[in-house]
Amino acid sequence: MSNTLSIEEVENLGYYDFMGYVGVPFFNIGGFASIDRLAELCQITEQTRILEVGCGTGTNACYLAKKYRCTVVGIDVAEHMVQQAIKRAAELGLADRATFNVGDAYHLDFPDATFDAVITVFVSQFLDPAKAFPEFNRVLRDDGRLGVNEMYRAKNVPPEATEHVDASVRAFCELTELPFTLRSPPTWGQAFKSTGFADITLEEHSNASQPPYSGSIVEEFGGWRKLAGTLWKILVYALRSGKMRKRFATIGRVKRVLIQDKETSKYIGYVLCVGRKNPNKR
Repeated sequence: MSNTLSIEEVENLGYYDFMGYVGVPFFNIGGFASIDRLAELCQITEQTRILEVGCGTGTNACYLAKKYRCTVVGIDVAEHMVQQAIKRAAELGLADRATFNVGDAYHLDFPDATFDAVITVFVSQFLDPAKAFPEFNRVLRDDGRLGVNEMYRAKNVPPEATEHVDASVRAFCELTELPFTLRSPPTWGQAFKSTGFADITLEEHSNASQPPYSGSIVEEFGGWRKLAGTLWKILVYALRSGKMRKRFATIGRVKRVLIQDKETSKYIGYVLCVGRKNPNKR
């Protein structure tokens, strides 16, 4: 695939392929602090072999491989994301511990019992857990752990806030062309239980308790130069393409309602949910 696309080709990229193409990292609203906590809950050490489903541009996988010296295999449906992840690992000198491929969460191309941990970050909310979690379970070794870091919607949201949240969810579904679902924390826990996981731990973190992106945006981009380069690309595409301007406007509206607006974002947060593979339930 060519490194340089025409404006028409860029306009036709899917949402995540576009983000990968311009170099936007794969954000989660808890920042690296939430990744560290997920690693703790999943008992990640140097000996841990991790599968990250929905690796994006490799930000989280490379962070884990560098800090914990573990081995991480990342897969994503977006080819441009995977290309950026491979490039990131090479630039950081982590290509021996962080590898990436295009892959499908519902049909993992790995043998049974391959990994000590499977994680998703801002990914399982696009999936059907009833289909994906059994596949995650299959590739886990006995007593391995599934850990997810995903957004949630509070169980009881007032009608006036619900209307705005629902509209943003619909807009994000249209933008990504994926079935984005904001589940309540109990629903996340039930998804683990119903697919055979044991010793389930679930933590709720609201936007109010931790600022979005945790102040690590520059680090996640890979430094000021890469951040500036990405912002310049976005500005150029916005100036050249009405379709791109519409896309960026939608992103802004969704972010404002779900993350920034005090009247709605207080009902949105992220969960860290971890369960152990029960070898007695297959």
